Amino acid sequence: MPEISNGTIAVVGAGFMGTVIATLYAHYGYKVILTDLMPKPLEAYRTRAEPIARSLVGANKKMDVIFANVVTEINLEKAVKDAFFVHEVIHEEINAKQSLFERLDRICPREVVLGTNTSSLKLSDICANVANRDRVIGVHYITPAHIIKLVELIVADFTPKELIDWSKKFLKTIDHVGVVCTDTPGFLVNRLQYALLSEAYRIVEEGAASRDDVDTAMKLSLGPRLALWGPLLTEDLVVSKKTSADIWDYLYRKTNLEKFQCPPGITRFVEQNRLGAISGAGWYDFARDYASVVTARDSQLKSILDWLEKNDRVEEFKVS
Repeated sequence: MPEISNGTIAVVGAGFMGTVIATLYAHYGYKVILTDLMPKPLEAYRTRAEPIARSLVGANKKMDVIFANVVTEINLEKAVKDAFFVHEVIHEEINAKQSLFERLDRICPREVVLGTNTSSLKLSDICANVANRDRVIGVHYITPAHIIKLVELIVADFTPKELIDWSKKFLKTIDHVGVVCTDTPGFLVNRLQYALLSEAYRIVEEGAASRDDVDTAMKLSLGPRLALWGPLLTEDLVVSKKTSADIWDYLYRKTNLEKFQCPPGITRFVEQNRLGAISGAGWYDFARDYASVVTARDSQLKSILDWLEKNDRVEEFKVS
């Protein structure tokens, strides 16, 4: 694995995400070579990157340091020449990505890490024509990438542990956190996100609730809990696994939809009496008694709901 230092990173693709990612790397002191097949995106880089840089440094600080770290280069070979990490951020088209990675594998020294920002394409498909697949990893940022700290690290059966560890260490240098997901359609975030969105659309289209009530329900109930704890710890904290199983069974009986079948994991939890915080263990083990867990849970949730009530900024989007 290459040494992680304030060296050079090549970002391939100067579209929206490439602009954001290049600016993010530059902000954290890396020299960035931004390259693209087309000259216009490169010529427009600074103009398009200014609001990103402003978000990173704050309204009253200069952005010159960031832009001093970014060089544009239309020639791919020149762009990747001194890079220890090459990050592909081109459009989501499998043939284009396959061709690019085959070429990158030929022109980049063996020790250079190759990353892809793909949000949906399988890593194994992208690497179909790559000889040295063990140096390729998915490094998928979540929009807006300079604000959202999470990055999906997409791995396949050919991904060595050393590359995963290296990638997590690299992300720490830019104040981001890597979560590992196997090479499965939708990966982690989109799989969760689109499952939720599909139900939101159906609820509105069925007339079960309005657009505004769906968003309000999320903002004032599920959203704060998920922001604090995520879905699995939330379940542990707010409901018994027995109750979860009963709800799944009822939804499945009433809808006959496969997505509402009770997951096998719930049955195992119930059999093991791992019902959540109420029994002392579920997905997680709880060191404190249930009353203490509830007190801490309620205090955390009240704090975020109070903050949301005082800082409701939705009107800034001019929603109608």
